[in-house]
Amino acid sequence: MPVENYGVWKAKPVRFTYETDAQDHVSPHLSLFFTTSDNRQGEGRAAINIKSGDKSDSRLVFWLVKNFENFQNERLREMKPGFNRLEGTMEQASSGLALDYIRGNLFHRERGRLLPHDVPGPDNDILDELIPVLDAAVDNDSVIYIYGSHFSNGNGIHNVHMNQGSPRKWKHDNGIYQDGAILLDFGDHWEGVFIGFASQAVHTDAEGQPTPSRGYLTWNELLNPELPGEQRKKRDVSDRTVTISEAVIHHHGTAPTTKPDMVTLTNRGDSSVVLSGWSVRNHKGDNEYLPDGAVLRRRRRHSFQLHNCALSDEGGTITLLNEQGLKVDGVRYTAAQTSPSHVVSF
Repeated sequence: MPVENYGVWKAKPVRFTYETDAQDHVSPHLSLFFTTSDNRQGEGRAAINIKSGDKSDSRLVFWLVKNFENFQNERLREMKPGFNRLEGTMEQASSGLALDYIRGNLFHRERGRLLPHDVPGPDNDILDELIPVLDAAVDNDSVIYIYGSHFSNGNGIHNVHMNQGSPRKWKHDNGIYQDGAILLDFGDHWEGVFIGFASQAVHTDAEGQPTPSRGYLTWNELLNPELPGEQRKKRDVSDRTVTISEAVIHHHGTAPTTKPDMVTLTNRGDSSVVLSGWSVRNHKGDNEYLPDGAVLRRRRRHSFQLHNCALSDEGGTITLLNEQGLKVDGVRYTAAQTSPSHVVSF
């Protein structure tokens, strides 16, 4: 079953502590303490995993988006302080409130870093990455949005990490649109902190389970530079060969245009790619299948009209899927990017 009591806690960070390898070699955590603006709930605690419990690979995957352009940032700012429950329904998923690392296009997956818990040296472990971000959040009196599961017996939150694609004994927590994260509002910009586990799957099915069922691709296999190239991405569907490079997004309000939206794909590889069965999906879940027999030549780009998959000019996501329904590439855009030219480059 999915994780329980999923939601987002809007708060002010106060301080944080963390366990080093000497203090806890097995299951260390970083504890982020926070308060809400009215202090009615007192001081809360976010228990953040800083080492995986998977003994076969205890590293984490870390993404830091330093200028997080979320098309629902203003909606988050309007959210009441404290814990806000998210049901993970399709309505909330399409609204952008519930987070999904795979379907939400929150970051470029290839920019993730595989990091151990605590090792000597600078900029080489998860503590080296988290401490400066949280220091800045506390020093600048930022507003934070902590995604995860409300403690069942206390004033706090955990599961502040990817909650799908987990193997073995952790599979019972898998689900979609229930991923944890920390979003930070500094006033003049937003930042996003996203944490996964090296042994989790890059692709998941509608239940959040690893897919395909046998021989699935892990974050380690996608991101580990020490693995040979053919092994590192042997089962991936894209290798960033085909990307979404541009979109033309028209107004679809009370006076919609008759012009269809368009998406431009670019083949950055040295071989042609057959696009039969591939599709483009918007943040509402609408799909537009590319024309049968479409081929994207090497080092070329091509634009496709979207007749059944309108792109909202209020912001959203665009996802490219292959013939197996696996994500090849995905982007995220805001309303400001669609105005005034309607052309958004990625």
